[in-house]
Amino acid sequence: MKTNIKYLFCMLAGLSLSSCDNYLDKVPIDQIGAEQFFNNGVNAQSAVTGAYRTLESSYYYGQAFILIPEFAAGHIRHYLSFPEFLEYTENRIRVDNPWSLNIWTASYTTINATNNIIERVPGIETDITEELRQQLIGEAKFIRALVYFNLVRSWGDVPLVLTPTQSSETAGLRVSRQPAANVYAQVIADLQDAATSLPEAYSTPEQSKGRATSWAAKALLAKVYLYQEDYAQAAQLAEEVIESGRFSLESDYSTIWVNENSNEAIFELQFNEQATNALVGVSNPVGATQFYASDLAYRLFEPTDRRRNFAINTVVDNGDTTFYIGKYRNVSPPTQNVPVLRLAELYLIHAEATARAAGSVSTAAYQSYKAVRDRAGLTTPAVATFTTVARFVEAIQQEKRLEMIFEAETWYDYVRTGLAQEELMQVPNANFYLFPIPQGERDLNPNLTQNAGY
Repeated sequence: MKTNIKYLFCMLAGLSLSSCDNYLDKVPIDQIGAEQFFNNGVNAQSAVTGAYRTLESSYYYGQAFILIPEFAAGHIRHYLSFPEFLEYTENRIRVDNPWSLNIWTASYTTINATNNIIERVPGIETDITEELRQQLIGEAKFIRALVYFNLVRSWGDVPLVLTPTQSSETAGLRVSRQPAANVYAQVIADLQDAATSLPEAYSTPEQSKGRATSWAAKALLAKVYLYQEDYAQAAQLAEEVIESGRFSLESDYSTIWVNENSNEAIFELQFNEQATNALVGVSNPVGATQFYASDLAYRLFEPTDRRRNFAINTVVDNGDTTFYIGKYRNVSPPTQNVPVLRLAELYLIHAEATARAAGSVSTAAYQSYKAVRDRAGLTTPAVATFTTVARFVEAIQQEKRLEMIFEAETWYDYVRTGLAQEELMQVPNANFYLFPIPQGERDLNPNLTQNAGY
């Protein structure tokens, strides 16, 4: 049964990723259709589990979607300085860069999986309650919103596909790009639905691991509103999550990664021995190391910052110092979870959004900023030293860079605030804020226009 479900989901998602390759070689692709699969609640739940799994692909949070924004931020280097990675650091990305295509394809694979769930679960009549039906649809909408949010942050206008297809390739569908505003509107609508239909927690802690909740939907929605400059909404939702009592800042920063599903985790992807984390095996001192922390990443931290010696795994051998990516150390086996949403980020969202909404650095905004620095063992300048909101926002971005290094956030945040040109980009040109639309997709789909600058 497990093998059949694995195949069925791979087929429904249009999956061409490594987790399903071997099995797809052995089973005819037309053996069963989506209509036959979505015929009971058990299969529907399996489909949702599969949708979560697609996020763990090596082309997505399992490697590529962590690495590429971190290369763009200058935090990572490759051991052979491959051009395909350097292009992101140096802001000269080729339109045929394979990593752009990998992330794009993985994104639409996941979207197609969620579209199948959203469209077909309402028609299931066997082994499903109305509560479960709404929950599964809510989980699918959360996942779809997360992926579209990452797409619109990376490429701006993108195809907005909301119905299931036979393939994950948007090129084959001849779909035009939709304005970013339309994509954001869909993301917000999906998250609002998810926040309403999902539970605050599932029946047991074990069942809650790795699953979207109403709190996860609200946390992501707060982040989306921040990007949309709806600061009042962002502040309100971030405050709701912080004050919910469901989550708390870990006193020891390393606990977030050393222990799975920490008190700080709002939404965390679950890797295991059957679904390993591809990034772990290529970023640690043991194994075939390909990706290292850059010298710049190490220098960003003050010597007294408690985060530095965990986030940057420093190894000295025969007088030579090597910096490794420190947050993904569970290498034997490589089952390191990936926190996608955690409480410290919500504190920093609250700090920025509250200050921007009020037009001043209030005590509430300052305290949220200070809470993150307190955990890091840093002294925070008095609130009076932040004489403008702009100065306070810049300080928050610098803090978020340290707090969330190697979590694929710095590049997008610095683009959002305009700081990328000042601090990250070797070619300070706003045309390069967005990645190029993959040329392989454009060759197949003449309706896909290219971003400016490429």
